[in-house]
Amino acid sequence: MLSYSYLAVLVPIFLLTDYLRYTPVLLLQGLSYVSVWLLLLFGSTVLHMQFMEFFFSITMAARIAYSSYIFALVPPARYQRVAGYSRAAVLLGVFTSSVLGQLLVTMGRVPFSTLNYVSLAFLLFSLVLTLFLKRPQRSLFFNRSVPAPCELDPMRPGGGPPVARAARRDSVLARLLRELARALRLPQLRLWSLWWVFSSAGYYLIVYYVHILWNVVHPTADSSRVYNGGADAASTLLG
Repeated sequence: MLSYSYLAVLVPIFLLTDYLRYTPVLLLQGLSYVSVWLLLLFGSTVLHMQFMEFFFSITMAARIAYSSYIFALVPPARYQRVAGYSRAAVLLGVFTSSVLGQLLVTMGRVPFSTLNYVSLAFLLFSLVLTLFLKRPQRSLFFNRSVPAPCELDPMRPGGGPPVARAARRDSVLARLLRELARALRLPQLRLWSLWWVFSSAGYYLIVYYVHILWNVVHPTADSSRVYNGGADAASTLLG
């Protein structure tokens, strides 16, 4: 259910992210994340779990808005530094929350349900913060900066302003295909994309495999002896 729904919403959310200039999609991501945790806490049927996976697929697809929002606010000269800061913040957050959750479960004997309520509270707080984010004035495809029309444009041969004629010729699909072709010609970008795909796939494969393997090797009903948080922290630190 998760994989199929993720594939179904990925492209539409990508287009909406660019067209709506990020912040509405960030709000959608926050709402879907809250929905996931509400269903996780209060859902009890298979249908509830299916809805949870659907909302989680929206959350995953909307990460494009989270990862690209900052780049719409800064000049290109700062892209590399901003990318480093953003990735470091994400990894630090995952590591800190994993260690803290593991300590609370193992040493503080805090039940998982309490941690879920704490997570829900933080998600609600982040959702409120999303309402105050600055909305960018530009994006990659739909909201590029264009020159203002001139009063003499209708008098030029060809009829209509050049910007309007270019807009008719330059469809969104054509621009997307040209950007894709241009990206494929850059060897550094191809290498980076392959690295990102394999590193992300390898990360989630190892993390989820360790979680399942631990339950098989050492099944226990005592939550204080479950070390999923430690596995997440170790994999994040090593990655």
